[in-house]
Amino acid sequence: MTVPSRVGPNGEPLDDSEFRRRQERRCQAYDQSLSVLAERLNRLGRVTVESEFRLYPGIPRDKICIFNRELMLHGLYDVVARTIDHEYYDPRGFRTDLNVWSARDTDDTRVAVATWNKHLDGLWSLAKVPPWRRVPAM
Repeated sequence: MTVPSRVGPNGEPLDDSEFRRRQERRCQAYDQSLSVLAERLNRLGRVTVESEFRLYPGIPRDKICIFNRELMLHGLYDVVARTIDHEYYDPRGFRTDLNVWSARDTDDTRVAVATWNKHLDGLWSLAKVPPWRRVPAM
């Protein structure tokens, strides 16, 4: 199953390559906007900010935000969520309940955050650099 996907007869997911291409173009626009913001913040000299996108083909199960590899927000997407027009399965996670985990709280939460960091590092290493970020070979 490819998510996002078109909702077909009887609720079955149908691949929609044009929709995926639109989503990819949207990601490219986000990437460009975030890169401009990062450059502005870096010019101020108080922080160092980086922005990088990768494409990972899989069902978006977990909504995870990790800050400085220490503080984590985690929840599960509603994978059968649909767009407003109900035409696509597209779990954006606007209503996802997030749990807060801090590596500074307890041994258990420190282990949980470390485990997620390791897992996401592995996924990141397998994910493709998007075409708009690839540097042509010389």
